[in-house]
Amino acid sequence: MRDMGIDESGMTEIEAEIVAHPTHPMIRGLKGVRKARIQRPGMGKRGGARVVYYVAIGSDRFYMMAAYAKSERDDLSTEQRRRILTVLESIKKTDN
Repeated sequence: MRDMGIDESGMTEIEAEIVAHPTHPMIRGLKGVRKARIQRPGMGKRGGARVVYYVAIGSDRFYMMAAYAKSERDDLSTEQRRRILTVLESIKKTDN
């Protein structure tokens, strides 16, 4: 996140927004993983970024899985999606 110009304060704001409103669109095929659109500091409307996260149902935990600048890519790569699914399996085993 730092490479996108988001400092600790900005991260805290993003985390608070996700916790308060964890209803961003789900990413198809990623079993409940969601994608939030965020604005990067000093970048204006076109300088957006995406934060990919998972909220564990029945717990007070959420997991930030990935973040990327919209200008760098439109979506997650096949490899990123595979890794997220692998991590998600581990999270779900741990939470049960």
